[in-house]
Amino acid sequence: MSIREAISRLVPKGKLLLWLAAIAVSLMLAAGTVYSWTHAGSRHLPVAEVGTTVASYAEAEAAVTPHLPRDQVVPRLSTGVLVNSLQFVNAHNIKATGHVWQHVPADFPSDIELGVQLLEAEDPHCPKKVFEYPLGEWRVIVWSFSTIIRQQFNYEDYPLDHQDIWLRMRPVDMIHQVQLVPSFESFPPWDAHALNGLDPGLVFGDWEPDYTVWSLNHQDYSMLAHPGLANTDELYFNVGVSRGLLGPMLGRIVPVLLLAVLMFLSLFVITTDPDRRPISGFTAFAIITFSVSTVLVVAVNDNAARSEIGASGISYIEYWYFTLYVMTLLVALNATMLLHGAFGKAISWRDNLLPKILFWPLFTGIMFAATVGYLGL
Repeated sequence: MSIREAISRLVPKGKLLLWLAAIAVSLMLAAGTVYSWTHAGSRHLPVAEVGTTVASYAEAEAAVTPHLPRDQVVPRLSTGVLVNSLQFVNAHNIKATGHVWQHVPADFPSDIELGVQLLEAEDPHCPKKVFEYPLGEWRVIVWSFSTIIRQQFNYEDYPLDHQDIWLRMRPVDMIHQVQLVPSFESFPPWDAHALNGLDPGLVFGDWEPDYTVWSLNHQDYSMLAHPGLANTDELYFNVGVSRGLLGPMLGRIVPVLLLAVLMFLSLFVITTDPDRRPISGFTAFAIITFSVSTVLVVAVNDNAARSEIGASGISYIEYWYFTLYVMTLLVALNATMLLHGAFGKAISWRDNLLPKILFWPLFTGIMFAATVGYLGL
């Protein structure tokens, strides 16, 4: 007997075609979801989220000139950064350590205080001077810092999210006007993907570095009449990072898929045959118990994900949980209708075949729609 004949005996031809169609649709939708995942990273360009990105002194000068007074000369202070470590303490706090240095020309005004403030740090004045040395006609002064930086990150795409971590800097001197500009002379010609300004041994944990860029941003404070406070642009050193998918895949997505498989298998326990119901345990109480247990497991995972990312809105991963809520409700509704005889012919057709056929196309279809909505194709 051939394999084809054996399959034909076990599964009627019409039923087999329905299963093959459901499998084909589900696989195409799942492939579209995975395709969107794999291309999400390549669409994240090295562009800072705040301010105007600059890669040379000419670009920096073009960015700051419109915001500076025309009737006086505002000195530029070349500032460089080397980040030694970055660690996510929680969803919105970053522990950062590293060094900041400034190239001070010989003719730099002596009444201007040197140094930088890290505006979003626990202590903006945390950089401590460690040493200085002469470099040709310049004097190089180096500070070190170790601090917690508070930022508002966007976790809508979690666990496929990209974040832009930045050091927001202003001059220490709040009396005299001085403009911080990137110290491009300290680095090779700036390439965002070369990761200049990062310690080569820096450990990111579950994150991968994408780029480093400088940006300048003008802030309008409420004390514009006070010299030096808001008349110069703030300097940002930006580090773009992407979340590694392995950890969230094992911790968030695999459990969802396992729950979906168990839910699908429960449809084969549901039967229209009264003689098989005592064997399968198909009772109203069993349906309610299974549904409640599933909802509790999904809710625990959903709350854990929200606590991890501290999200106030809805993130991409939650659509996986919402889909499980919907599928749990539909499975319970299907079983209830079988017990009470509602929509008898449609539901009981070929021993509850229609819900089984539609389960995976519906599940993968919802996930594909959510993925395209959040990540695009």
